[in-house]
Formats: sequence, structure tokens, C-alpha cells
Amino acid sequence: MKNALRLAIASTALIGAPAYADYGMAGCGLGSIIIQNDGFVQIFAATTNGTSVETLTFGITSGTSNCVQDGVVQTDKEQEAFVEANFDALQRDIAAGGGEHLAAFGTLLGCSDDIRADLYGSAQAALPVAFPTADTNALQALYLLKLQLSNVHEVKASCSRI
Repeated sequence: MKNALRLAIASTALIGAPAYADYGMAGCGLGSIIIQNDGFVQIFAATTNGTSVETLTFGITSGTSNCVQDGVVQTDKEQEAFVEANFDALQRDIAAGGGEHLAAFGTLLGCSDDIRADLYGSAQAALPVAFPTADTNALQALYLLKLQLSNVHEVKASCSRI
């Protein structure tokens, strides 16, 4: 029985917990807050994370419990803030097929410099879908544009934050 328990704990630590340098092998989550990075003790942190899936999932999606420093939630918030603050200028740049706001947006999407021409052309082609009406707001346009860009293989492959 003891061996089965040890195996279950070790499996949780090795399989269910991704490696994060700042928080040890157990990664982010409630375990990273309760149990510090002390080598073998990380098994207990992983077990804590494994027994509280809801709190780990909430931490990852909300950016709490040490789960997001530069992750999905922060990236989405940065993109949303940028598009809301630069909505009209970004729309003009997309219509023109280039410009500083579209270049900055490409950076927020994690696009490599060598894909800029494809990104600009793809964004321009997506303009009618991303901005379908005058009532389209910034967040709607952002997610419609990202959806269209994610369908372009070259762009999706070279932009890490679409």
C-alpha cells in the first residue's frame, strides 16, 4: 500500500506537473504558494496542485497563484489594451496594409520580423471579417482578426501569441 501511494505521488509530480524554473518542478498553483522550492519537497507541491485541480485551473486562467508572469492571460490583456487604445489607427494601418500600429500589433502577436509582409497582407485581407460593421468594438475586432490570422498557416507558424 505504501509503495502504491509513493508511486501515485511520484507520478503526479513527474507527469502532471510541468517544469517552471521559478517555482520548481511542481510549477505554479497553490502548491507553489504553500510549499517552497526545496528539491524533494516539490513532490508535495505537485501533490497539492494535483489534488486541487480547480484552483490550479483558476490560477492559470486568471493569472494568480504564481501561474502567469508572461503567459496567456497577460498576453491577452496586453493585446486587448493595445487594440482598445489604438483601435482607429490600427484599423487604418490594416486597411493600408502596413504602418507603425500594425507593426506594434505584430510584435504583440509574437510574430517574427520575416513574416511581416504575410502578416500585413493577411490582416488586410481579413479587414471585412474583423471589422464587419461600424458598431464592431475593439475586443470583437481583436478576436475576429486573431481568428482569421490563425487560419493562415505562415502567420500562425511564425506568430507565437495568436
